[in-house]
Amino acid sequence: MECFGELSKDRREIWAKVQVQKKNGSYIYVEDMSVFLKDENNYVYRGIGLFKNITENKHAQEKLKVSEEHIVKYLQNFRGIGFELDNNFNLVLLHGAVEEITGYKSEEFLSGKTSFAQLVNPEDKSNFLQNRKKLSTGSNSLVEQEYRILNKNGNIVWVFESIQFVHDIDKTNRFYQGFIQDVTEKKIAKEIIDKTEKLRKKEIHHRIKNNLQVISSLLELECENLMSGNLKREKVIEAFRESNNRIISMSIIHEELYNSKNMETINFAPYLKKLTDDLFKSYKVGSSDIQLILDVEDIFFEMDNAIPLGIIVNELISNSLKYAFPGDRNGKIHIKLCRDVNNKKEVLTSPCKHYTLIVEDDGIGLPDSIDFKNLNSLGLQLVNILVDQINGNIELKNESGTKYTIKFMDSPI
Repeated sequence: MECFGELSKDRREIWAKVQVQKKNGSYIYVEDMSVFLKDENNYVYRGIGLFKNITENKHAQEKLKVSEEHIVKYLQNFRGIGFELDNNFNLVLLHGAVEEITGYKSEEFLSGKTSFAQLVNPEDKSNFLQNRKKLSTGSNSLVEQEYRILNKNGNIVWVFESIQFVHDIDKTNRFYQGFIQDVTEKKIAKEIIDKTEKLRKKEIHHRIKNNLQVISSLLELECENLMSGNLKREKVIEAFRESNNRIISMSIIHEELYNSKNMETINFAPYLKKLTDDLFKSYKVGSSDIQLILDVEDIFFEMDNAIPLGIIVNELISNSLKYAFPGDRNGKIHIKLCRDVNNKKEVLTSPCKHYTLIVEDDGIGLPDSIDFKNLNSLGLQLVNILVDQINGNIELKNESGTKYTIKFMDSPI
């Protein structure tokens, strides 16, 4: 209970704050103001008093005290700097990791010995002062900015500052409140990511340029192939269709690469599904005529291997669709791609990964006298060139159809 009193010759005033228990057992806070009147013999002959319920005010004060304690605790643990400035941008309050970020003690700022404006990097100072001016003129009520400061040790520190102007309760005065955080690590990480992104885009553009060059070379080879023989309409149409399929095989890779999470590798299994679907549509093969069997693991390749592999599959499947099933003959085309684990010791010790690609059909096959490595066919010439490009080797078995087995290595990513 708080109690205050005042004595005079003829009366006594008492003011008290007390806690009173109600009939139901709960408590309320009341303010008691009483006046006691005395006679000439200094005896009290009358008392007049007033009880005022101040329970809500008392609870509000208790909540405010708890809130203040939480704020103080928050500022103590805050890994930044909280500050308050008067209307002239003079520092009146400073709390937080001041010395940790700037190297200076709070007292050096509060005493005016140094200021944040003095620490701002000269290249950033113009923008810093311009934003302060926006606050002072009222054109902005909140300003957030990043700038560099030079700490006491001479190191550059990137900081993020958020500052706004506020009014006091009667709105007669205005002042500024804000906080500063050290964002140096975040800024450095962003710069590294930006540089990496530029290099990655440069590499992608370089690869696209190379792939366009491949397309140009393929078209030139096809043109030479056509010019060496009779330019029949059917042969020209077939040449255009084959060139178009080769370009599509490369464009699908770029599409898969774009949809890939890391933009560096593609999953070859869904790529082969799209590629073979397009080939079957190109040669107008119905599902009832020729059956496609895909037995492909989820294997990720970089573009340097994915492009030649795609063209290889394109050429071998195209040959099967064109020549393996004459007339209305039905049949099967089987594609298998897997990791080669026949030599476990070699796989475990080698920095490269070994793979096997098999493309086979149960069609009429090739004549036994044909050497597929010395054919005049542009498609099979491409296959041999591209197998060499991926450091692989290719074998042909011509039993009950045609079976190509390609073994190659993929360097670690």
